[in-house]
Formats: sequence, C-alpha cells, structure tokens
Amino acid sequence: MTFYSRNGILYVRINGKRISTKLKDTKENRKLVSSYHKNDEFFKKFNVKKRVSNILDLCQEVLREKESSLKPTSYKVYTSIYSSSIVPYFNKYVTEVEPYDIDQWYKQFKSKSNIITAEAILKPAFEKAILLKEISQTPFVISKPKLTTEYEINPFNIGEIKTILNSTDIEWFRNYLGIAFYTGARPGEIVALKWKDIDFDNYTIDINKTKTNGHLQTPKTKSSVRIIDMLPQCEDFLRAQRKITGLREYVFYGTFDRIINSAASLRCHWLKVFKNCDLDFRNLYQTRHSFASNMLSNNEDLSWVSQMLGHKNTAITQQKYYKYIPRKVQGRKRTFLDEYDTKSTHHA
Repeated sequence: MTFYSRNGILYVRINGKRISTKLKDTKENRKLVSSYHKNDEFFKKFNVKKRVSNILDLCQEVLREKESSLKPTSYKVYTSIYSSSIVPYFNKYVTEVEPYDIDQWYKQFKSKSNIITAEAILKPAFEKAILLKEISQTPFVISKPKLTTEYEINPFNIGEIKTILNSTDIEWFRNYLGIAFYTGARPGEIVALKWKDIDFDNYTIDINKTKTNGHLQTPKTKSSVRIIDMLPQCEDFLRAQRKITGLREYVFYGTFDRIINSAASLRCHWLKVFKNCDLDFRNLYQTRHSFASNMLSNNEDLSWVSQMLGHKNTAITQQKYYKYIPRKVQGRKRTFLDEYDTKSTHHA
C-alpha cells in the first residue's frame, strides 16, 4: 500500500487502484489507515479486492494452456513474443491498465503477425481477470493499427530459373531447387520429404509434414496436407537425387550427409547461387511464388495450382497471385441493347 496526498486529502494505492480515504493527510490518519489495512473492514469500506492479479501471471497461465495445442515451433514463437513484447510493458496489476496503455503498446509493433500473436496471449489474460471479477471490462476497446507488410512476392521467370539451376554447383541442392521450382512446395515441406512419400509409379508426391528447427510436424494448415502431381520436370530432379541418397530414409541430406533440420540451413547455399549468377537476390521462398506465378500466367488451371500449393480454396490463390492471372480478351463488350435501335431521333 502506498500513500498519496492530493489537495490535503489522503489517498492510498492498493492492488493498482488509487482510492481517496476522504481523510486529511496527517500522520495520525496514515497510521489509522495502515491499521485498517490489516483487516477485512478496510477492503469492504473502500470496495477493494484483497488480491488483484499481475498481468504477467495471467499471461503465463494462458501460455501454459496453449502449450498443449500448439506445435513446438509455434509455442516457441509465442514465448518469444511474450518475453520481448509483453513482459517489458505489463509487469503491473490488471487494474492499472487502461485503453491508452494498449494504444501505446501497439506502437512498438512493426509486424502484423507479431501483433496477432501478442494479442492471442494478452487478450485472454484480461478475460481471465474479468471472470475473476478483478476488472469489469477489457482495455482492448480500441482498434489495432493497420500495418502493411514489407514482404514482396518477386518470382523468378522461366529464364531466371534456368540460370539459377545452372549456377548451382552442389548437385543435391540443384535437385532441391528443381523440385521447389516445379512443385511450389514450401521449403520446410521439401526438406521433410522421405522416399516413402514419393510415388514414381503414379507420379505423385505426398506432402504430409514439415520440418522446422529440427522438429517434424504437420504442415502449416489442414489443407497443406495434400498429394500433388509429380511433373516430368520435377521427376528428373527426384530421380537424380535418388542416385545420391540411395536407400536412405530422407530425400535430402545436407553437408557431410547430415539430416537437414530446417530450411533455414539452406541459406548459405542459396546465397552462393547468386554469387555465381547475375541476378538480384531474393529469398528462398520465392521458389514457391515462382511456381504459382509461372503456372497462372501461362493459363494453367487455377484450381489445380491452388491444390498444388495447399491453399484452402482458390480465392486465397487468386488474392495472392491475382496480378499473374491474365485477363481474357474477348473483344468489344456486347449486351442485349445491341438488338434495339437506341439512336436518338432529332426533330428539326
């Protein structure tokens, strides 16, 4: 409990709430209030709860509940966002936070995805406080900022893909890139592939897992679990890789024949490719965008492309790659009005 004096009146702060005692600020009254504080009458008199939760304690409860339902890599992201974006701002009682504080907190963020993750921890924490009757409403009553992503889809065209493949001097990595460019699969999905997922008889590839930070887990979304077509161009690289891997379990092994724990470990090989060719650097995920954009711009079926990418529906594919979908030119627009004489008659 902390004492404050305002206009000669004694105020106390307890559990994050500042309250007027309606008494003059004197040594005697401070002593009196201190003695009241030791019994239940104090809390009843000033309508203060005996215990109010610290926000961080409630956030930790939320994280414990989420741990069982999140993938290990996702849970790691949540705990990282908690440490970097919540702990420095909210080591206080739930009663101390107002909408203004949330508005100021939002200003630290540069990434929309980080806001979503942080809110998924903090909002349930305040909801817990409401259920505990420690607060009556959540401070999340303001709109979050509309952040725009700086990430740009910048695909390679067919000529650039050929240049990249010819500039790759590591055979297994060339095979990886060939499969990436001709399936549109995500990097983590490709490094997780096992030979049992490859069906050379029916020309299909079973995408059923991804690998991140050494963890094998289900792909990004439910629709990401899919069986895709093995295009002839992709088959060439798979068969070349089979000669390298032999009868081992995974399709790809990295430097010194070690298991690849994450697509992030491929970055050094990817950087080397651009040192060998005259192309501007783009991130490895552009292999996926290149497949989508090249297929769509050459009038391949939208629903097939969407299924290859593992999108939930064609609307997602269309929204993401709309500028690569050519508009059908059908000549001048004609309507039913052409059947009528619509010219004005001018009277002299």
